[in-house]
Amino acid sequence: VHNDVHIFGPVNVPSMVPRHASEMFSRNITTFLMNIVREGRVEIDAEDEIVRDTLVTRGGEIVHPQIREFLEMEPL
Repeated sequence: VHNDVHIFGPVNVPSMVPRHASEMFSRNITTFLMNIVREGRVEIDAEDEIVRDTLVTRGGEIVHPQIREFLEMEPL
């Protein structure tokens, strides 16, 4: 807990779930990362539906509409 914020950072998430769930989690993360890495560099394409719907912050600003709404921020 830091400044009334609970920070949860398990070091081995896959060990906390059954084997098949771990395999699915691993496959999903790998596929997601392969979608945003081009020629060894991370390239954020905000037009890509998957990237757009999972992107929370960009350039130090919260860009996810539902997070902004939850935090009572104006829409972008």
